[in-house]
Amino acid sequence: MGCRTCDSVDSVEVPEQSLEAYMAVGSPAVDAMFPSLSVGDRELLIQARRKHRGSFHWYLCPTCWEAL
Repeated sequence: MGCRTCDSVDSVEVPEQSLEAYMAVGSPAVDAMFPSLSVGDRELLIQARRKHRGSFHWYLCPTCWEAL
């Protein structure tokens, strides 16, 4: 996903089946589905799901987040 401030692109690798289940409506919380991911990686998935659903999303890379 691209950062809204600096245009850097971040990604995280998860099993495709788990990602599809997470993107589905009514799925469990991201921390329940991906407990081994870092907070930053889970935030990336949260913003990706918002974008996937067509709702408001605002992803900032870790560098830009720290600069706030």
